[in-house]
Amino acid sequence: MRSYLRRFVYLVVDGQRPCTLDLHRIDMSRFFRSPLIGATVDARLPRPSMTFYAPSSEDRSGRLQFLLLDRNKVLATDQMGHAAIYDAGMNALRTAPTLSRPKYSPISVAVGHKLYVLDSSRRVVGAGEKEHCFEALVYERSGPDGGGYYDWRYHSLPTPPYRPGDIDAYAVVGGSDVWVSAEDEGTYSFDTVRGTWSKQGEWSLPFCGLAEYVPEYKLWFGLSSNENSNLFCAFDLAAAARRLSPPVPRNVWEDLCPPKGWLPVTSSLLHLGSAMEVGPCGKAGKGLQMVRHRSECYSLRDNNLNQWVL
Repeated sequence: MRSYLRRFVYLVVDGQRPCTLDLHRIDMSRFFRSPLIGATVDARLPRPSMTFYAPSSEDRSGRLQFLLLDRNKVLATDQMGHAAIYDAGMNALRTAPTLSRPKYSPISVAVGHKLYVLDSSRRVVGAGEKEHCFEALVYERSGPDGGGYYDWRYHSLPTPPYRPGDIDAYAVVGGSDVWVSAEDEGTYSFDTVRGTWSKQGEWSLPFCGLAEYVPEYKLWFGLSSNENSNLFCAFDLAAAARRLSPPVPRNVWEDLCPPKGWLPVTSSLLHLGSAMEVGPCGKAGKGLQMVRHRSECYSLRDNNLNQWVL
């Protein structure tokens, strides 16, 4: 769906040793070479490529959080905002700048060469006081004249205008605007060029988590937010921006087919670039169809209550 193929997906789960988290690097290329079209097979996770020690094994606020920095780099942060970057391509670990404020459950989107980071959940600071902050991680030269060395740095951004709370859905619209639907607060947009927030409407985006834009079809793809649906859908957020009205699903695919007796709990959507096959169909190619490929099922231990899919 894009000109590149994202080869690896990263899965972080509780490690076998106390207070550890294991990062598994899953090679996705074999899913599209396999003759088992549409088949689901049992498989074992590859060996961890990196193990992280978490500050605490009992207090969830002490758990590490993970963000994908680019196709081969994973950003890990703790409850104090301390951070490290693991480069899976080089199998190397380096320190990263401390976040201006720690984030309990961070989410991120990339716009240009910047990674915009928000906290997606409520966070109590003092006696009943709540806060959230918004910042961008940028790889740039140091110094006011840009004459220093290159490094990752955080830039504080204007505080979101909605009350701190859960973020239900988010996306990049128009190449430079970050849209966010906050719980019971409607939908807001941040203009990354002007550095300003504005409100799109009282409505919420009709998908869960991140929706990815695909320029070939001028549509955004995400998981429907309809109760207990988790259906793969296409949306036209550009039309919603013009009309200032909530977007509606353009296409719906009932793709989730768990084994008999299984109960789906949650779903995650990952964009694999040109490997994810959605193509035209119908008269004049105005419809869309999805091609199913190989699926693998990984059985995790009962104590694997924390997972990050990057």
